[in-house]
Amino acid sequence: MGDREARFEAIYTATYEPILGYVLRRCPSPDDSADVVAETFTVAWRRLDEVPDGDRAPLWMYGVARRVLA
Repeated sequence: MGDREARFEAIYTATYEPILGYVLRRCPSPDDSADVVAETFTVAWRRLDEVPDGDRAPLWMYGVARRVLA
């Protein structure tokens, strides 16, 4: 596994459940929630170089999820 994949996996592991919970509380249906979460992580993959390191990564992910929900 390359560095890029390992970094994405670490971000995914650390943020999937909190992001899913955030989206479920704001989305009218579970199917829509799944789409929002998938799009959030797609954006993270595409813009992985822009995702901050450490404790700021979850905040960045919440921001992406908020924009996807909008």
